[in-house]
Amino acid sequence: MVCSPRHTVGGGAATSLRCLVVDDHQLVAQAVGGLLSELCGLELQAICTSVRDAVARMRDGAPDLLILDLCLPGERWQEAAEVFLEGNPNGALVVLSAISTEFVPPESLEGNLLGVIDKTRAWQDLAQVVSSWQEMRQGLAPALLPLQNLTPRELRVFLLVGQGRLNKEIAQELSLSQQTVETYRKALSHKLGLSGAELVRAASLHRCVTSLN
Repeated sequence: MVCSPRHTVGGGAATSLRCLVVDDHQLVAQAVGGLLSELCGLELQAICTSVRDAVARMRDGAPDLLILDLCLPGERWQEAAEVFLEGNPNGALVVLSAISTEFVPPESLEGNLLGVIDKTRAWQDLAQVVSSWQEMRQGLAPALLPLQNLTPRELRVFLLVGQGRLNKEIAQELSLSQQTVETYRKALSHKLGLSGAELVRAASLHRCVTSLN
């Protein structure tokens, strides 16, 4: 998924959404910041390697999007999230973690959390999630998909695709073969009138929109 550069918000002139990245590994933080700046056209407010630095930066104005690493030795990532939401209650948060499957988001983040991204798959998943968020901000979400025409199993597969799950992972989740999952994905593409790549994009956008509404 490649993000569209320099989006236009509200039909006016191009407006950059501001992003702040927090990761104690500076090279990782710089790489994430470069990805969002170059591919997604976001304005990089700051790259911070500590919660303390991030909080100080956000005191001067919270960004639209906060990318936050969970593992920050000696510090509480929650402090950065709290200050961020105090400054921008409608802001969006993406959590990075090497233990993403074990992380249970607190209720206080409900409505602001775009996703929990596994660092081993950060580049693809992060670009996809941020791209969907940008499109939602512009009101460019596609027309309502006819999800009511899907069978319960097809809908389950669609939602798992939106979470970025691979066929192997979906098969394990639903106790199916990978071939059966592929059959379901083809049926979804046919029913929704989407290509394979469009299906992934639509499912991801659907997840982001429903999680923030």
